[in-house]
Amino acid sequence: MFPRLADHHAVAGWVGNHRLTSPVRYRRPFAPSSSTPTFDRDSPLIPKTLGILKILKILKMSDLPPNVKSILVINPNTSTHMTNALIPVLDSLGHEGIQFDYYTAPASESVQLTDGRVMHGVPSIDSGEDSVRSALYCMPFLEPLVSEYEGFIVACFSAHPLVGMLKEKVRSIEDEESLGLPSEMKVKKKYVTGIFEAGVLASLGVISSFQITEDPGFEKAQSRDTFGIISTGKAWEAELSKAVANMLGSSGDPKSTGRFAGVETTGLTAGELHSTPPGEVRKRLVEATERLIKGAPNPVGAICMGCAGMVGMEDAVREGCVRAYGRQRGNQVRIVDGVIAAAGMLATACKAGF
Repeated sequence: MFPRLADHHAVAGWVGNHRLTSPVRYRRPFAPSSSTPTFDRDSPLIPKTLGILKILKILKMSDLPPNVKSILVINPNTSTHMTNALIPVLDSLGHEGIQFDYYTAPASESVQLTDGRVMHGVPSIDSGEDSVRSALYCMPFLEPLVSEYEGFIVACFSAHPLVGMLKEKVRSIEDEESLGLPSEMKVKKKYVTGIFEAGVLASLGVISSFQITEDPGFEKAQSRDTFGIISTGKAWEAELSKAVANMLGSSGDPKSTGRFAGVETTGLTAGELHSTPPGEVRKRLVEATERLIKGAPNPVGAICMGCAGMVGMEDAVREGCVRAYGRQRGNQVRIVDGVIAAAGMLATACKAGF
């Protein structure tokens, strides 16, 4: 059962040519009560008294050309600055036939959990616990939007449970739609990923290769190259290392993940990446990158930027690579942006219908 939300919901608005979804309060601020609507996958999403039918009419994507796929980019913290920084980056990719819309967690609403706890928006996701809180908070706002989009990107570089929650909702929609279709007809697919998942997969993709060994028996071996992550606060070193190990099937033990060089951090929060003087941010990114490479037992072939707030900061990571490896080899290290990786992955999936 999902959390409860009182008298407000997410609707769409436009800024320039960009569609931004944001919460709108319809009657009163949140006040937990027995009449507060409950979000449950087995019950209606929201009472008609809140005007959801009218809202969804506004949100209908039918005004898009039939060959255009819509992807919602979700910032689960309350920083609109961070969301706005993503727009020009995704625009520059030139994904033809893809409409990116953007959602930022509301800053001034409240969500009540089924156990009575009240969740508030998270300004900066700085720990694994914050990612859980932000998922519980955001899901009630996002649930009615799942039917309106083909793809969803959770723009927080963590093992963010919102990815799993959205996938669960997508499965329930696909199951429901399949019941009313003849067997020869396909259910319209929807896709969800997080920038963590996409960044790890893209990093593995650019470093992985099989090479012929010197053994005369026509043997081959996997490249020794590894990938690492540069993130924000110290808490992410253990959190992301464990997440990578779990994702790659290593039972949460990062030491058994031979392709992973580890995590180094800047000591800044996600929010501080944009409030700290740029020179200081760059210095910390360069130093963290240099530490990661010099501390790795095997060659580092790729570095993944471990925060959506680092978008556009590739040059600082590159400088750290050059300092550690020298200009020629340092320029050969691949720098992966999880936001860009996720956009490419979902754009392909939506068009191919995987």
